[in-house]
Amino acid sequence: MILTTGQPFWLTLQGLVRYPVLDADLHCDVAIVGGGITGALVGYYLAQAGVSAAVFDAAYVGAGSTSASTAMCQYELDVDLHQLREQIGIKRANDAYLANRYAVHELGRLCHRLPDDCDYQPCRSLYLASSRRQVAALETEGDARRGLGIAAEFLPETELQRRWRLKASAALLSGDTAQVNSYQLTHTLLRAATGQGLRVFERTPVATYELAPDGQSVTLRAGNHRVRARYVVMCTGYYAEKLVPQDLVSLHSTYVVVSRPGETEAGLPRDLQIWETARPYLYTRTTPDGRIMVGGADEPVSGASIRNALLESKVDTLEKKFRGLFDQPVPFTRDFVWGGIYGKTRDGLPYIGRHRDFPRTWFALGYGGNGTTYSLLAAEIIRDALTGRPHPYADTFGFDRVGAAAS
Repeated sequence: MILTTGQPFWLTLQGLVRYPVLDADLHCDVAIVGGGITGALVGYYLAQAGVSAAVFDAAYVGAGSTSASTAMCQYELDVDLHQLREQIGIKRANDAYLANRYAVHELGRLCHRLPDDCDYQPCRSLYLASSRRQVAALETEGDARRGLGIAAEFLPETELQRRWRLKASAALLSGDTAQVNSYQLTHTLLRAATGQGLRVFERTPVATYELAPDGQSVTLRAGNHRVRARYVVMCTGYYAEKLVPQDLVSLHSTYVVVSRPGETEAGLPRDLQIWETARPYLYTRTTPDGRIMVGGADEPVSGASIRNALLESKVDTLEKKFRGLFDQPVPFTRDFVWGGIYGKTRDGLPYIGRHRDFPRTWFALGYGGNGTTYSLLAAEIIRDALTGRPHPYADTFGFDRVGAAAS
């Protein structure tokens, strides 16, 4: 499946980072399938815990969905808290929001421990009411979040106009938000982890998967060689989508346009992300060199890849909508455009855990709009499970939401 089109900014900025191809049979404790940000975090956390692991990517490490991610790290989920409570229950919904808030800050602590902080920047989130009809729901959502101990300030139309010249009817202003360069973070994590024994292989697709007769190991066909492992961790949502039931996730395309450097100086503040209550929603962030990144125009994927023919019209729409947020002209000179594919679940949550149909396998499927924070949570949950430690959110994102948790 082709996961990106156009010219992803992060990949262009840093270029391909290369790893060897598997050239011999291999034994390890854990085989990690997928070399994006999720596989990198799982590999790093396992290496830190002294677990022998190897990462296998079918193409180039980090060059798929990770290279197309805007890496907006929010505690806020695609489904509002008060609505999520109705879908999956109060406790699980509360835990999902609290888990993501924790992950935003833990990601910052992780980045500051690494040799490179990967442009991690704490910032604020402004969640706009897309119409006057949605103001009441936004007030309800603010009450729900504050009741959970999450700071969320309700701002009326006059305040949005005064502070940022925004035209929205109302908004929730939150902290507990950050942004990062997820492509750079992927390779920084892998460099650190390979120094502790993690092995990483590019252009090594995993084609088959077989449980040993005694049920104590799994053998994978990886490229032209065999890999025997005690456990497998699936970190590629699109490969796993062929394994687990098809109705768990739907694939959507999203599009991004990025301005030239320095344009935040007269426009969007560098520490402010914007998104909206409409679905699909427009979303914005900035970069350390003062670019404005605008994404959205999401739609279901009908074929095996996103189409280049759509890219120009989609980014035209995004740029027009971004300018329309303000009551005065804002600078925005187009520099990069791209599209990517992501998976979407009914409740907006990922699937992290075991599935009853796949012994000795863990899934780390960061579906939804919070892929980076979900990936960090998955890495912690799986590390703790494999090393015999409890994790406070071990059951929050499991397959039992669809009746398929491992026994």
